[in-house]
Amino acid sequence: MRILFTAGGSPGNELIFKKLQKFHEFWFVDSDIERISQSIPLERKFELPLVSSQDYYKKILEICIEKKIQILIPGIDEELLKMHEVFLQNEKVLLFTPSKLFISKMLDKFLCMKNLNKLDFPVPETVELENIINVNSFPVILKPRFGRGSRGIHVISQAKELKLYRDLKKLNKEKYICQSYVDGQEYTVQILNCKKSRKQIIIPLKVFLKKGVTLTAEIDFDDEIIKLCKKIASYYNEDHIYNIQLIKSKIDNTIKIFEINPRFSTTTCMIPAIGIDPFTIDLSTYDVSNLKKFQGLKLNRILTNNVR
Repeated sequence: MRILFTAGGSPGNELIFKKLQKFHEFWFVDSDIERISQSIPLERKFELPLVSSQDYYKKILEICIEKKIQILIPGIDEELLKMHEVFLQNEKVLLFTPSKLFISKMLDKFLCMKNLNKLDFPVPETVELENIINVNSFPVILKPRFGRGSRGIHVISQAKELKLYRDLKKLNKEKYICQSYVDGQEYTVQILNCKKSRKQIIIPLKVFLKKGVTLTAEIDFDDEIIKLCKKIASYYNEDHIYNIQLIKSKIDNTIKIFEINPRFSTTTCMIPAIGIDPFTIDLSTYDVSNLKKFQGLKLNRILTNNVR
């Protein structure tokens, strides 16, 4: 397959390329070509304007035509819905994302939590920051209603601080949500689902170190997490890949979903890392018991220095 990734500098792309380059032809685009891993050949890279630019989608289309792209993988939240509009009538390029409806439900973190709560999926208490009056328990988490990569997240420990942030965000016309804090173990879970067969592969990673993106984690097939994520995957039954982020409480082992990313995440690279090709796998015949042998497999990201 001929595959194009946006957000080419995403740290997971280096491993995806390494594991699958023998089976597919890859190209990667980014607004800063220097952010794309040096292990990826220069002829496989394109520099594009920012996603907010008028020319961004035009350039994507041009690359798709020039390179005869068959699969397009958008990696930036801000482009997900627009990509569905741009490629609506294009039968030559498969958008490897969930549906436009699912994306719209999950990009808005407040509506995401509200909808999951209505469906009786466990989520932390979540309110719009501008509507907060009284909070009886601290700490709490503040995060942008729309956003990615752990940007703009604050842990608030007292009422005075919360009021200050509320007034500041309101003044700056920034949309934020406030979530109850759960002290526990964070997991980032990869969901690869086939709508037709209603089958899925679920890869939970226990997160040990996170700085904007996950740096250190290991596969942990926790039974309760698998059970919950299977329920979510079965209910929505969306094609392709998305990511669920959750916390397992230290106090009582209860699980709270705090975010769903309707796209490839930086840890999706663990799918090809365990020998699964997400672009060709037949989930209707795949034996998920094969996954157990990868229990404890670790992901460890390290910095590299490039001086020019």
